[in-house]
Amino acid sequence: MSAHAKISYLISHKIARNSKPFPDGECIKECSFDSAELIRPEKKEAFENVPTVTRRSGEIARILELQLQNRAFNFVLLSLDLNESCDVRDTARLLILVRGITTNFEIMEELEAMQLIKGTTIGNDLFTEVNACLDMLGLKRDKLAGVTTDGCPNLMGKNVGFLKRMQDRN
Repeated sequence: MSAHAKISYLISHKIARNSKPFPDGECIKECSFDSAELIRPEKKEAFENVPTVTRRSGEIARILELQLQNRAFNFVLLSLDLNESCDVRDTARLLILVRGITTNFEIMEELEAMQLIKGTTIGNDLFTEVNACLDMLGLKRDKLAGVTTDGCPNLMGKNVGFLKRMQDRN
C-alpha cells in the first residue's frame, strides 16, 4: 500500500474514531497541503496525491457492508430494532439494528443503518427505508422473527404504521 493510501486511511480512521463528519477530512487535507507548502514547498506535490477521505470512507463502508452481507447470509433467524428520532434541525433519523443467529448459534448484532429522512416520516416512509436496508443486505423476510421499536407512533400505528405494513406484507 502506498504512503498516500496509508495517510488517507489514517485520517479516515481518526475522523471515525472521534465521531467527526467525514467532510472534515477534506479540511484536514487542505490544511496538510497548506502546511507542507509553508514548511517544505518542494514537497507540497506529495500531498496533492493523497486520496480524499470521503472516497476512503465510502470504500470502508462498502467493505463493511459486504462483510455484513456475508455474515447475514447464514442467519437462521433475525430481528430488527428500530428507533426513530429527530435532531435539533428537525431531521428524522431512523436507526436500524439487525440481530441474527446462525446454525452454529453465533449471534451477531450490528447497527446496519442510520437513515436521514427528509420530509414526512409516516409509516409508509419508514417501511420503505427499512425494506431498502433489508434488500441491500439480502436479508430474507421469512427469517424475520421479530421487530422491536422505540414506541414511536409512526412505527407502532395499528392502522398505517410500520408494524402494520410489515404484518400486511407477510
